Amino acid sequence: MRLFFYLTSPERSPLLLLLLSALLGCSGGVEALKLESIIVPAHQVTGKAVELDCNYDLQGDPLYSVTWYRGQDEFYRYTPGDRNPVDIFELPGVAVDTSLSDQRKVTLRPVSLLSSGKYRCEVSADAPSFHTESKSAEMLVVDLPDRVPTITGGRSRYHVGDEVHVNCTSLRSRPAASLMWYINDNQAATENLVEYTPVNDSDGLETSRLGLRFVVGPRHFPTGELRLKCTATIAAVYWQSSEESAEGQLQQTGSVLESKGIYAGGSSSSRQSWASCLPVFLALTLHLLTNLCSQASLH
Repeated sequence: MRLFFYLTSPERSPLLLLLLSALLGCSGGVEALKLESIIVPAHQVTGKAVELDCNYDLQGDPLYSVTWYRGQDEFYRYTPGDRNPVDIFELPGVAVDTSLSDQRKVTLRPVSLLSSGKYRCEVSADAPSFHTESKSAEMLVVDLPDRVPTITGGRSRYHVGDEVHVNCTSLRSRPAASLMWYINDNQAATENLVEYTPVNDSDGLETSRLGLRFVVGPRHFPTGELRLKCTATIAAVYWQSSEESAEGQLQQTGSVLESKGIYAGGSSSSRQSWASCLPVFLALTLHLLTNLCSQASLH
């Protein structure tokens, strides 16, 4: 009894509140608001709408508010107890479609590069718990190239010993596209790649370029041709490729022509030599035949 009056006396009320809070916190049977997950696309393309989802379980608590932030800036608040439950706060790159937004989701109108950032959902319960939880996730908005990557510097025919020096270019995107070369469907070795720094345009878009250089060998013509392919990727939202084929020759053009020239020259001089010796040959043959006939008549 003395303990009861000691704890409930006015000067001891803070101690009582502290003990009650500790008991409630330790009690496994007390349920409270739980924020289970949020759904924020890791990547989105410029010009498309985005839906942000906040999945929570009140577990008996009354909802006080749901608030969305990008970085530290609040842009959407839903407070069911207010006369006008929805509040919108202007933020560059963030335009909320109120007709498609509520206490569970927020829909952003077509996004731009300015819409990239970390998005956070914060859910708060009303009295008596006033419990609050939040989760966040990053979203990167990308601007895709207007066309497939282009290959320049290639030839229609290669011979063993020739040097291949080609470039692959992906124009105007954000971020810059990641490029890769393939030789006959096999990824090119790092030592054959020529790296270039992306070029920044005045509007913030970037152009990427990757070179490929190697000396042609017989192994590069498994089917009689050399196939070169370049791929361009941006995260998980963009993949495009370009491919070129070239006829393969196992012998150097210069060597072949040189060999033919030497052979043709030899044949020409041989014909000239035979032509100059032909009268002498005929005269000798006629002389031999005459002698043979004379000897035959004597016998």
